[in-house]
Amino acid sequence: MSSRTIPRFSGFVIEPDDAGYDAARAIWNAMHDRRPALIARPRTAQDVAAAIRHARASNLLIAVRGGGHSMPGHSVCDDGIVIDLRALNRVTVDPQNKKATVGGGALLGDVDRATQEHGLVLPAGVVSHTGAGGLTLGGGVGRMMRRFGLTIDSLEAAEVVTADGEILRASPHHHPDLFWALRGGGGNFGVVTEFEFALHELSELLVLATFHPLEEARQVIERGRREMADPAAPDELLWTSFLRRATDTPWMPRELVGRHGIMSLVEWSGEVEPGAAALSKIREELKPAASDMSVVPFLFMQTITDDLFAHGLRTYIKAGFAGDLHDGLIDTLLDRAALLRSPISQVELLALGGAIARIDQDATAFPFRQARWLINIPATWRDADDDEHEIAWARATYAAAKPYLSEGQYVNFMGSDEDDTAAGAYGRTIERLQQVKAVYDPGNVFRLNQNITPAASVA
Repeated sequence: MSSRTIPRFSGFVIEPDDAGYDAARAIWNAMHDRRPALIARPRTAQDVAAAIRHARASNLLIAVRGGGHSMPGHSVCDDGIVIDLRALNRVTVDPQNKKATVGGGALLGDVDRATQEHGLVLPAGVVSHTGAGGLTLGGGVGRMMRRFGLTIDSLEAAEVVTADGEILRASPHHHPDLFWALRGGGGNFGVVTEFEFALHELSELLVLATFHPLEEARQVIERGRREMADPAAPDELLWTSFLRRATDTPWMPRELVGRHGIMSLVEWSGEVEPGAAALSKIREELKPAASDMSVVPFLFMQTITDDLFAHGLRTYIKAGFAGDLHDGLIDTLLDRAALLRSPISQVELLALGGAIARIDQDATAFPFRQARWLINIPATWRDADDDEHEIAWARATYAAAKPYLSEGQYVNFMGSDEDDTAAGAYGRTIERLQQVKAVYDPGNVFRLNQNITPAASVA
């Protein structure tokens, strides 16, 4: 390893013949086995600029890696250069002003540990080894979004290295067009080396976890549908249900493990007493086959699925938004859930609304603020021999559900085989995003993503 391959680069460069190359090129989704010509690990934003200039001079495709969780494998490429941001993972917290500065290569776990030292949170994702950068640029859904908004709604500024190697600060007052586009436009506009976030007070959650066999799943979904459709539903309440096979958890009876059914997490992020009353009522009405209700430290809650979705699994995903959980959609999802074979594959029904919907539609590039549910269909498995079956299940499930879904798809839950990637990912904001792209990346240097074509190149 040396930095001599890239002029004016102070970090490490890993080449195919170097020790550690195979480990360095591996990403979370084991379906993608790609061999880049170079892996550059910058120490500074200036290093990132040097790597971009070298890639352009050498005509190398650029992949940007943070946590390496890109579902379609955009974190790595064949024959190009991977700009691996993992060394840029510093997180500093200003507890008095409730602010955090987060390096572009930080993981959610890095952020959670640093902020929870002060009883603060950044609303973000739910798997701690996810990269904070990629999650943020796509919007950032997670367990705190109904109360505090998407991750982008807490973003106050960003340091960005553009396609020409310029280092810019994007904020409401500096390059506001770029700042708007970064909040939901994905990695299309440059490499973000630093984020500045507002933080929120929170240290624990009240969580009701339940399991019902599949024949009782309809009543669970309909109960969640009614709860979250109520105009008075508090922001502190989040309902997520998973059509899947029961997992081996401390509260799950052994005889239920592996059985097809519905697992739900009903989470309360406010004062415990009113939350306990609300969640106890839900549990009493649902009468689950297995359940647990407890106050859980936020930091623990953020890691409960880390092992289940560990590195090295194979994943294929389809997803979409829904304005409501129509009866036909419920019928379809229950039929498809009965066909689940992998113990990790699932259909996730994630409630939206709350603080998300109160942000003005034009405030950020995230265009789907009025959707009520996110329907996520991730097929996940371990053995390559199961690829064909699991991918076919996910595709068929999405095709059956699509007539009931509203327009658009969540950038971070998209594969690489969508019919119209840009239109699906960015909806009504696509034309404005194309204009911003034309300013900051007219040559479409950053194209290994859910790509936005620069306006000048649009026919």
